Amino acid sequence: MKMNNKIASLALVVCALSLSLTACKKDFFEIEDPNGIDSRIWNDAGAIGLFLNRTYDLVLPTWPAAGGIHNTSDELNNANTAFLYGQLVENSVTDIGTGTTGTTNRYFDIRRCNVAIEGLNSSALPDAIKNPLKGQFYFMRAFVYFRLVSLYGGVPLILKAQDLDGENLNVPRSKTSECIAAIANDLDSAAAYLPSTWTGANIGRITKATAMAYKGKVLLYWASPQFNPTGISTRWEAAYQANKAAYDTAVAHGYLLFPTYANIFVTEDNKEVMLVRKHDAVSISPGRGTNLEYITRPFSEGGGGGSNQPTWNLVQSYTMNNGLPISHASSGYNATMFWQNRDPRFDASIAYNGGVWPLSNKAGRKQWSYVGVLDESASTIVTGFYCKRITNPNLAASQALYNSNTGGGSGMDWVEFRFAELVMNLAECANETNRLAEAKDMVRNIRKRAGIIQGSFDYGLDVAVDAASMRSLILEERRVEFAMEGKRYWDLRRTRNLNMLTARQSLRYTPKPPYYAGTGTVAGRIYLDKPDAFGVKPRDTANLNNPAVLSAMFTSAVASLEGSNVISIPDRYYFYPLPNIFNQSSYVMAQTIGWAGGTFDPLQ
Repeated sequence: MKMNNKIASLALVVCALSLSLTACKKDFFEIEDPNGIDSRIWNDAGAIGLFLNRTYDLVLPTWPAAGGIHNTSDELNNANTAFLYGQLVENSVTDIGTGTTGTTNRYFDIRRCNVAIEGLNSSALPDAIKNPLKGQFYFMRAFVYFRLVSLYGGVPLILKAQDLDGENLNVPRSKTSECIAAIANDLDSAAAYLPSTWTGANIGRITKATAMAYKGKVLLYWASPQFNPTGISTRWEAAYQANKAAYDTAVAHGYLLFPTYANIFVTEDNKEVMLVRKHDAVSISPGRGTNLEYITRPFSEGGGGGSNQPTWNLVQSYTMNNGLPISHASSGYNATMFWQNRDPRFDASIAYNGGVWPLSNKAGRKQWSYVGVLDESASTIVTGFYCKRITNPNLAASQALYNSNTGGGSGMDWVEFRFAELVMNLAECANETNRLAEAKDMVRNIRKRAGIIQGSFDYGLDVAVDAASMRSLILEERRVEFAMEGKRYWDLRRTRNLNMLTARQSLRYTPKPPYYAGTGTVAGRIYLDKPDAFGVKPRDTANLNNPAVLSAMFTSAVASLEGSNVISIPDRYYFYPLPNIFNQSSYVMAQTIGWAGGTFDPLQ
């Protein structure tokens, strides 16, 4: 792949020099070769560790950006509307890079891994020291390539460190099948070198089971309709075998479904976490803080309140506590008091008007989002709902805001991959390979952990009578299990179901006379925000589980967040185009079929 050689070389020199200052071992980072790093680094485990730590920071993603393309679906208010309305152009998806420097091109991350793997192959360190290091670099290289392939299809496959000043860097795109094979091979190598567990300060590093689970995910994608529209069965069988092996290994190594779904993100380093980017609220070092708490919390508890708000679409997707969808005749769904008797994950995830949400350790605190409520900023109440599960209820309102200079925020770790995803991946592969009973076993485990009751319908699984109905159930189960984790976009794209996206909707309540928002003084009116002599507001004593009380106090209305716009997602979005800079700088890098001048077939 063609790059500006001088810029690329300079980037590597600066990178290496910055490491030398951090390590205080300047002799290992004196650059004799301007295209590389002094080979002596690979005989010093401490120096390699610093290089690896920086690689983790560069490669592993953090919390999905509110409104980013890859976090856009119908589950949250934030969205990239160009994606939803079919307006993406050739330069819209720039994950592969936008330039030729180390901060704007993912191939510098790949080169970093290539340099490390080659250096460790020649290292004089004992195998017991260098192999776990090498395994992590194999994983990181596979991770970067998989992200690119899942977006673009085949990309230039470069598995050795190139000489940026002397070697021909103009490399064509490899077939997608070749990239998948290389990624799977890297993950096999990673699994062979990595330990089953890490301890102490190393907790959170890649393990053997994580590498195996990620291979299972890669092969699941390769078998899925995005890459496999004709349903080649051998791909599904390979994906099943990989996920089954990963599942068995993960269980043997102590991974499990964390008992309390609501605390998966709050309780850090629990046994469900398989791949994580660490954050903290104290450190002010780059990449360690997150403002997730602030943008998600309501205004009344120290937050910005406008981001990560669940939609009415997502609220409706939760089953009842017997596992049946709300559309089922035996579900027991109450459309007026929609929150009653739902899948327990609903209450763990969704804050609705009048629902209990003990933020800031305020026992019994209720969240209000009706039209005109004074506690919140009116402009930030978009859907009528807030997200519980990616906030920390134990955090005081004053601690919500993160500042890169002083710290703060929740410091909540981003869990990129958890054991539940491996369970669901195995369920899907089992279903697609005529193992319906095993698929149900896996989903049953997920629903048991959620707190769904067995009832008369086997946790709701009786509605799936064949592969097709089970396929639909699994997709909906993933929607709920991974709600607000940025997974729905990827699942719909992978399964070629982007057509299932519908207009995002809100559900808002408006006070009904004699009830009014505010703290007025008009006789005969009951002002919901006005405390009495004991500091109690009328709304907080209302029993909204009583239909008579609810109907007397509020009217409700569903509305679209799309305005006059129509959801319209073209088929070509299943494989994005390379940004124009790659076509301008390379005469051998073909554009993706379906985009301007495209000739590269990502299905090969």
